Amino acid sequence: CAKAFAFDTETTSINPIDSELVGMSFAMTAHEAYYVPIPADRNKAEAIVEIFRSALENAHTLKVGQNIKYDYIVLRNYGVTVQGPMFDTMIAHYLLQPEQRHNMDYLAEVYLQYRTISIEKLIGAKSKNSITMRQVAVEEVCTYAAEDADITWQLYQKLSEELKKEQMTTLFETIEMPLVKVLVEMEIAGVKVDVEALQSSAQSIEQRIATLEEEIYQLA
Repeated sequence: CAKAFAFDTETTSINPIDSELVGMSFAMTAHEAYYVPIPADRNKAEAIVEIFRSALENAHTLKVGQNIKYDYIVLRNYGVTVQGPMFDTMIAHYLLQPEQRHNMDYLAEVYLQYRTISIEKLIGAKSKNSITMRQVAVEEVCTYAAEDADITWQLYQKLSEELKKEQMTTLFETIEMPLVKVLVEMEIAGVKVDVEALQSSAQSIEQRIATLEEEIYQLA
């Protein structure tokens, strides 16, 4: 069993709560990755995801991801809870360079001198006419997804060394990464809103604004 691996999910939406799995990719060696397509049929999809449960829920294996919170939530929707230590390349870079961008395309160019495949080439620019990953040919998704996992793994190798060099490993491992699971649970649970109380508060504020406007007008 590998001590660490990178993984990534391809889905039908940028919202992890209601997205469907299209595929999963894995990497544990630079320049080598694997893609597993996931069918739309829910029963068949869950059966395939189940194959990877033991790896994803292994408490001793390091899971590497780029914005791993997203993948965590998606897999929770399929009955798998990612366990064990995690390494998020996006968060690692945020600690190292908080003022810079943290998306994979940027990180790949800076740390690997590599230009990644743009998602717009597969599904089009963000608009009502754009398609989902489900509608893209499996061969194209495979290339894109495998690259994501591979680049994530390579970034992990670079950024983990940078964290050690800057003496940020302890902060990253004991504060930042454990917080991911807390944020996941908060996002899944959601927030309960008292609509009537909110509307009442809005009305009070509107009345107060109107009163202040009238007072300002009289003083002018």
